[in-house]
Amino acid sequence: MYATHRLTNFLFSLLTLLLAALLPAAGAFAQKPVKAAVLPLFDKVPAPPTAPSCSLKLPVGFADLQRQVDQLSYAIGSGRTAEQSKQETQMRSVSQKVAADGVEHMTDAQKMAYMQQQGASLPGYNPQAMQLAQQMKDPAFAAKFATMSDMEKAQYMQKQLAAPGSTQQRMVNDPAFQAAQADFMQQMQSPSFRTAWEKKSEAEQDAYMQQLMRKHGLSAARMEAVAGNVKPSAPAAPLVAAAALDANSKLISTITADINNPDGFQRVQQQLQANLAAVDEEVRAHPQKEAKEGDCQGQRRNYDQNRSYQKQRLDLMAKYMPQLAAAWRARKMELVARVTPFHAELAKIHYGDDIKHEGEKNFIPALAEGQQLMLGEVTQLAGYSQAVYELNKTYCDLMASYNKPFACEAAVCFPPSARVTLPDGRQVHISKVRPGDEVLGYDVATGQVRATRVLRLDIHSDHDYQLVQLTIGTPAVYASLASAAAPSTPVAKILVTPNHPFVTADRQALRADQLESFNDLLRLNGRGVEATHLVDRQPAAPTWEVYNLRTETGNYFVSGVLVSSK
Repeated sequence: MYATHRLTNFLFSLLTLLLAALLPAAGAFAQKPVKAAVLPLFDKVPAPPTAPSCSLKLPVGFADLQRQVDQLSYAIGSGRTAEQSKQETQMRSVSQKVAADGVEHMTDAQKMAYMQQQGASLPGYNPQAMQLAQQMKDPAFAAKFATMSDMEKAQYMQKQLAAPGSTQQRMVNDPAFQAAQADFMQQMQSPSFRTAWEKKSEAEQDAYMQQLMRKHGLSAARMEAVAGNVKPSAPAAPLVAAAALDANSKLISTITADINNPDGFQRVQQQLQANLAAVDEEVRAHPQKEAKEGDCQGQRRNYDQNRSYQKQRLDLMAKYMPQLAAAWRARKMELVARVTPFHAELAKIHYGDDIKHEGEKNFIPALAEGQQLMLGEVTQLAGYSQAVYELNKTYCDLMASYNKPFACEAAVCFPPSARVTLPDGRQVHISKVRPGDEVLGYDVATGQVRATRVLRLDIHSDHDYQLVQLTIGTPAVYASLASAAAPSTPVAKILVTPNHPFVTADRQALRADQLESFNDLLRLNGRGVEATHLVDRQPAAPTWEVYNLRTETGNYFVSGVLVSSK
């Protein structure tokens, strides 16, 4: 009963698909090959580097080639023969009527009634299909139908769908056609064949069936005889597309077989990625110990460890890059050999222009699809080459990091007495602040002062730390030039390590020992900030303990002046 149910639904699906195809949302109905040789494009793909070279840049040839491929692909997809243009116009006109009649929202029964009323004016309408769909609703017939074999069901449906005395009916009764049908049904028992079949376009499926019928002796001459030996008013045009269709079918089969089988280039790529992943796993298995600011020994240990892993990655990339280049050359030869037969046959028939026989015109979209497949192979080859150039860039970026000399990150801090501003305006010694506390910070994105949470408190006390004293504010000599009504700004004196960064109005972070009097620093002024400047910088006595805060905003205020967390 399941098979019967499936076939019943299939008949209704035919009606639904027919109506759906007529709606405005349906895509293009056809395409045609362009008069352009695709084979030379393979030689326009820039070859990949055979060894790392940091002077290499991505060739502009990639962009030029992609533009050419895109233009050809668009020309193929938008091209139409005169017959295709006429059919497309007719279908568009009918689709507008179907959409206006609201078929999309009808039930199956309503769609069937609509087809019975309007079917004669719709392309692809088959009154026999309507009758068979109604017959399938009869429980007695459905039970009898369920006892048939798949072959018997197919033959029955074909006979019922063929109009009496029609060419289709004579074809169904022809032994050669029945043999071809049996062959196809047998092939469909194979899951791999069925999967490949479902991926073919309608034009490709038609081309395959024509080839299968020729295999069983159902030639063009015999099909004309089955059709009733109707003598044409003029001699039929010659059949010219068979060789191109056969070559296209082989091309499709080869590409389909490649989908689940990595080629040589992909295998080398996978080997490289597996080895790089092994290095990453080793890094995760041996995490670094934290080395705080000022811990030069710990920082050096982590630097050396990082460098050893970078060296492993660099060696792997240098080892596999020539292998990838060799695999790319081999792949290019494979792809060129793969598409050459179809390319040659398509050129022989002048890219479809020689097709005049009515029976072959339906195959023009399949030939165009073959041309699209060739462009896809060119794109694949270009993608492989670009991947090697990207690997070369990764190598060079990593080499630059590898060659960077070690530099100990000294502690950037304040003495315990430094006064940190809280959200309520009070100031507390930095030694009293703890992780989780809120202090006042500055949102550089919005330019607003706001509360920010302390994520970490760094304390260093392993040696004496040199300090400088900064005097920040408007010096008296400049204050005297200001308007008498302007309030004076008190001067802030801040003790800090020379390397601690201060935030400027243009979002820079400048070390305390690099600040100049013209740098605009930011200082609290009510609920906002104002620009202020360095007045003086003097050496100060060292201290044995220093502190620093790490906050959510990446900054905080000391004596009302904005400083960076690092």
